[in-house]
Amino acid sequence: MERYVSEKITSEELSILDNNSEWLGIDKSLLMECAGYSFTTEIIDRYQLNKNTNVVIFAGTGNNGGDGFVVARHLASQGIPVFVLLLGSPDKIRTRESKSNWDVLLNLEHSIKRKIITDSKNLVKIKDFIKNDLKYRVIIDGLLGTGIQGKIREPISSCITMINALKKENSRFNVVSIDVPSGMDPNSGKINDMAVKADLVITFHRKKAGFKSSNNSIKEVIVKPIGIPIEASIVVGRGDLLPTLKKRQKDNHKGQFGKILVIGGSKNYTGAPAYSSMTAIQFGCDLVITYVPDVISNVLRSYSPDMIVRSNHGDWLNMDSFEEIKWLIDWAECVLIGPGLGTESQTEKLLVNLLRILVENNKKFVLDADALKFIKDHLEIIKGSQCILTPHEGELKIMTGINLPPHDEVENRGKILHDLAKKLDVTLILKGSIDYIASKSKIKINKTGCPEMSIGGTGDVLSGLCACFLGTGNEIFQSACSAAFLNGYIGEHCKSVIGPRFTAMDMIGAINEVILKLKKT
Repeated sequence: MERYVSEKITSEELSILDNNSEWLGIDKSLLMECAGYSFTTEIIDRYQLNKNTNVVIFAGTGNNGGDGFVVARHLASQGIPVFVLLLGSPDKIRTRESKSNWDVLLNLEHSIKRKIITDSKNLVKIKDFIKNDLKYRVIIDGLLGTGIQGKIREPISSCITMINALKKENSRFNVVSIDVPSGMDPNSGKINDMAVKADLVITFHRKKAGFKSSNNSIKEVIVKPIGIPIEASIVVGRGDLLPTLKKRQKDNHKGQFGKILVIGGSKNYTGAPAYSSMTAIQFGCDLVITYVPDVISNVLRSYSPDMIVRSNHGDWLNMDSFEEIKWLIDWAECVLIGPGLGTESQTEKLLVNLLRILVENNKKFVLDADALKFIKDHLEIIKGSQCILTPHEGELKIMTGINLPPHDEVENRGKILHDLAKKLDVTLILKGSIDYIASKSKIKINKTGCPEMSIGGTGDVLSGLCACFLGTGNEIFQSACSAAFLNGYIGEHCKSVIGPRFTAMDMIGAINEVILKLKKT
């Protein structure tokens, strides 16, 4: 599975890995410790630092500064004189890990010199002091990390100017940036305002996406591992979920936080579309419309006053409902088709025509259950679309003819699914004891869930969650990962709270409690 991990990484992906590592039991403070230590050993060896070579560290109030605090401690432990300048007030330090490492420095008054800079005017004296003390050879830039946005504020902007000036005026200084040169966008490599011009960047885990040979703020980059395991990249975790739990903006009005259309149901199946729709309602999507044949419409309305049900005559959906559904597709932000749909030929004709409308209008959509059985002869329609397919192993075989190897052959199963996702250029979730999430460029596995979830309705909850994440503005692959993770974790939660005999409705009722729990973990 490691071969599907990219060589470069964005700041958002790194944040996911940090949180996934924590989910796997590796505290973020351990990652910061490893980052600081690996940075320290590199610069000691490279610049032959000793008790006669002073180092100055410019640290910000984010995790980049926290790494700098760890570096200071490790330098001091080797007898190397170090001067730490915190650019900003200590009460503005943003993370638990950084604050903890700053507090440690407060106890090391003998070995580490430190100063707090909140006014850029104080930097003039600092510059003269460093310039005139010939023992200072290394300047460490720990001002800004991967979260840089917009114009750089004081006193950090003046500090960046000062660092660049010191280097330009005196060649004895070696400027080393922690993870990324402060001021450079790590995703694009662009400098929107100003940036530190680094002789060396010691970056962590993998190269950042914006590190290119054309970057004039970087002379050399080396990558240091910090203990992030491969599982953090290939196993879906809390880190994947958190950025997809969008918040309503203060000026939002009804309809701006998810408009979901669920199309399904037949005279034989009333529960399936209700499960998916109730999932979206409980998740907090603004508006959910469920389109079903008239024969079951009143049954669905009885589930909840929150259910908005539209219908057309008959026992199954057919082309008579095409024009109305077409209008609703234009209204919706995400469309889910399939729960309880049935396998009548008249319904297949409707589905094919709806798929063409979805693809032509570049709509996000989810295909589940009976819709997956229909598309076996129409796969060319959905190629390259913004679609999530959610088959279990049997549905996958009907849809594609593929027989998967045994469950213990994780690598082989993953390769087959990745090849299929690449061929179709869509995102797949293969449901099972281990879920596989695959797109044309990525694959992950999800291990949340329990055997007690192998009951009717849990797949409809999953497809509903896919629609929720898509409908609230998330990217396709990340929506699939979050839906699989959350669905499985809700099942685990219900087993621990209710016992082994829970239902899909129990899972739906637990959605908000579980999300709050995961956000607080």
